[in-house]
Amino acid sequence: MRVITDQTPGFVDEMVAVPDTELTVLNERVDWPEIERLLEPVEGDYVGLSLFKMLLLQTWHNLSDDGIAKALTRDLVFIRFCGFSLEGHKPDASTLCRFRNRLVRHDLFDSLLRVVNQSLEVNGLKLAHGKYISSDATLIASARRPKRVLQGQKTELDYYEMADVVYSDDREATWIKKGSQSVYGYSASVTTDESGLIEAVSTFAANCSEMTRLEEVLNRVSPSPGQTLLYDKGVDSAANRYHLKARGLKDGIMRKKPKGQAMAYWERIRNKLISQRRFVTERTFGTLKRTYGLYRSRYVGLVKTQAEVMIKAIAYNLRRGLNNALRAIEMG
Repeated sequence: MRVITDQTPGFVDEMVAVPDTELTVLNERVDWPEIERLLEPVEGDYVGLSLFKMLLLQTWHNLSDDGIAKALTRDLVFIRFCGFSLEGHKPDASTLCRFRNRLVRHDLFDSLLRVVNQSLEVNGLKLAHGKYISSDATLIASARRPKRVLQGQKTELDYYEMADVVYSDDREATWIKKGSQSVYGYSASVTTDESGLIEAVSTFAANCSEMTRLEEVLNRVSPSPGQTLLYDKGVDSAANRYHLKARGLKDGIMRKKPKGQAMAYWERIRNKLISQRRFVTERTFGTLKRTYGLYRSRYVGLVKTQAEVMIKAIAYNLRRGLNNALRAIEMG
C-alpha cells in the first residue's frame, strides 16, 4: 500500500524546538531553490531536494542507504535539515536508491556541482582566485572483488581452453598495476581550484591511460582562457600541450625526463614549482579516501561509480565551504 508522504510541517513540528547546528549555517549559504529546480525532473513521492540532502548526510556520516533511513527516524537535526515533517513518513532505503538511480539517468551531477560552487563563491566561501586549476587521477577499487581462480575447460590433449575471461559481474572495471599493487576497478580524474575545491570529475576504466583522456577532462571542467592547468608528467605529450594551447590555457604540465638524457636544470626547477602548487589536489584525494571512503566504490559499473564520485565531490565542497563559514563567524 502506498503511504501518504506529505512533508508539510504539522502541530508537532511547531511544538518541538530543534537546536541550531552547523547544518543551519549551511542551509543559509547555499542556493537550495536553484538545486530544487534542477531536481524537479527526478521528484517522486518525496521532494527531490529532501532526498538530495539525504545523500549529503549519508556521505558526510559514511552511512548505508538503510543507515541514513534509520537515522532520519530519530535525529531531529537531520529531519529539519532535509525538510521532513516529524509526524509524516520518511523515505526508506529503496526510495533513496531509486532516487539516486534517477539522478544517474538524468545526468544532473555536473549541473548540481556547478550550482553548489557558484553558491559558495557568491557567499565568499570559495577562496580561490581562478589563476590555476589542477588535475590528477586516483584509483578506485571495484565494489566487487575479482575472482581468484578462472574457470577453464580441459580438452582431449590435456590442454585447457579458456572461455571469455570474466573477473566479476562488474564488467566495466579493469586491471591496472601501479607500483607493486594491482587494482581492479576505475580511475577518477579530479580537477580542483587552487584551494582544493573540486571543479569537475571524469571517471574511466582503470586501464585507460591518462595520456589519452586530457581532452575529456577539459570538456568537463570548462576552464577560462588564461588559466594555468597543472598536471603531473603522466600527460606530458605534444598532443596534450596542443589541446591546452587551442583552449587558450597556459601549460602547467610537468615534463618527463628524456630517454637516455639528463633533464635540463630549468625543467627540474619548473617541475618542482608545479609540484608545490599541485599538493592541494593530493590533499583532496586524501580526504575523499580517508573520510568519504572513496578507496572502493559502493556501486557496480562506470556510470554509477562516476555518480558516486560526484556526490562525494559535492559533499566535500559543501563541507569545506561550511568550515570557511564557521571560521568567519568565529572571527566576528
